Amino acid sequence: MVSISCLTYNHEPYIREAIESFLNQKTTFPFEILIHDDASTDKTAEIIREYELKNPHLIKPIYQTENHYVKKYKTIVQVQRGRAKGKYYAMCEGDDYWTDPYKLQKQVDFLEANPKFSFCFHDACILNQGTGEKQKRIGDRKIDEIVDLKSLILQKNIVTASLLFKNFLNWSDLPDWYFRVKAGDYALMILLAEKGLGKYIPDTMSVYRIHEGGVWSRENQDYYIEQDILFHNELLNYFTDKNIKKVINRRLNYAKSDASLSKIRKGNFLTGFLQLAGNINLFDKQFRIKLRKILSAVKSGIKARLKI
Repeated sequence: MVSISCLTYNHEPYIREAIESFLNQKTTFPFEILIHDDASTDKTAEIIREYELKNPHLIKPIYQTENHYVKKYKTIVQVQRGRAKGKYYAMCEGDDYWTDPYKLQKQVDFLEANPKFSFCFHDACILNQGTGEKQKRIGDRKIDEIVDLKSLILQKNIVTASLLFKNFLNWSDLPDWYFRVKAGDYALMILLAEKGLGKYIPDTMSVYRIHEGGVWSRENQDYYIEQDILFHNELLNYFTDKNIKKVINRRLNYAKSDASLSKIRKGNFLTGFLQLAGNINLFDKQFRIKLRKILSAVKSGIKARLKI
């Protein structure tokens, strides 16, 4: 009924917790656990083999000898998702984990009873591995309970390990832009929202872990903003519907504003304010919030100039 996909690379401190959270799922249906180890250089593969020997009927791993993330991300997607036998597909990377043993049952029950929905997701906890700090990733901000394509583009509100979706996409024929963007999971959610609605389940059932070895944790904030701009430019080229393009442009302006504020924080006032002028709307309902961000960025920029 469900294929669980786990992509992992050098997750030795975390992979046990992830696998245990899969094995602890209590369901009325069968599931499989598809683990893709991307040529880890630590003991991640050794730990996976240990679990594979104990649970050969459940755990079906691939052990790469060459790292595919850097060179062949397209291959990972097509191989990992193409071998899934489940009617539904769930994801959890090797450094995250699930916290509710009934997570899969709750999500499958909903999608089975509501055929017009193509995916569902839930609240998640975000854990800073370095400090031990925990906070809700979704529940602390407003979120639509029923998500369509416009809502998804604007809110960008789904944690990967919380997602369960119908396994109906043609993995061997995904659009080229999907493989050009870094945020592959967000791109997947866009493709799902094209096919049907998404449902938000308010239960907190997974943990997203922030640590120095994480893919996005290794990148600085400017890089993240740059990728966000590139992503939404790809969406503009992909979609033809004027209403969808309008929503994408709105989200793109947010990203460009963030890029401008980043320059201001570093003391590059002229370039930052010139770019900001083209991406800010004085009549926007959230202008006051943006103004506070601008003033905060100016304060940081002054300190950067004075090297305080």
